[in-house]
Amino acid sequence: MKLKWIALALRVGLGALFVIAGALKLGDPMRFAIEVTNYRLLPALAPYLAVILPPVEVVLGLALIAMPRSWRRAAALALTGLMAIFTVAVAQVVARGINVDCGCFGGASGPVNGWTVARDVALFAMAAMVLVLESRRGASPRPTT
Repeated sequence: MKLKWIALALRVGLGALFVIAGALKLGDPMRFAIEVTNYRLLPALAPYLAVILPPVEVVLGLALIAMPRSWRRAAALALTGLMAIFTVAVAQVVARGINVDCGCFGGASGPVNGWTVARDVALFAMAAMVLVLESRRGASPRPTT
């Protein structure tokens, strides 16, 4: 029973975070494209990411909060993958000593530093935990043939 409440809290918290982060970036895709370019990691993709990523974050966040379990599992898997990519992106910025604003929550995100990496690792762990909990809850054994 406790795992159910933990899963719910993780889902709602992580889902709301991604809805907010995506919504904040939707208003200014040009600024977000500049932030992505500043990471110096595949800068040619920045304009496309600036247009595609914010609505994807909103949809995945909403799915994690409000959709049926199979959709929540898919959203948790996608968010785990996104957080892995985000963590690599911020870690390479720190490792290379690039001075860049995060862009994670729109214009007022602050600089990328070790705390940004730690936050992303924690969010990756949360998404992975949601994936595990959503995959285990109510799972029925597979029939044998």
